[in-house]
Amino acid sequence: MELTTYKVLTGLAYITLIVIATYVSWKKGEKEGSVFMLQYLRENKFFNDTDYYKFMRHVRADKKIAKINDIIPKELKKKEKNDEDK
Repeated sequence: MELTTYKVLTGLAYITLIVIATYVSWKKGEKEGSVFMLQYLRENKFFNDTDYYKFMRHVRADKKIAKINDIIPKELKKKEKNDEDK
């Protein structure tokens, strides 16, 4: 019984490790691929410096908007709960 439990736990640990390693590798590769693509476009004159900076500013603005949109519904729910309590 103990040996079977040990084998099951070891197997689950290995599967969990593989899943975590795959996820981290995928995220890291996704970021490196995006940076490589932008650098390639810049070096091969598809983007000049001004276009590259405009694009990066646009990406940063989109990330900020997405973050704000994620936060706003949470804040509204809190406000609605406070209004109901009054």
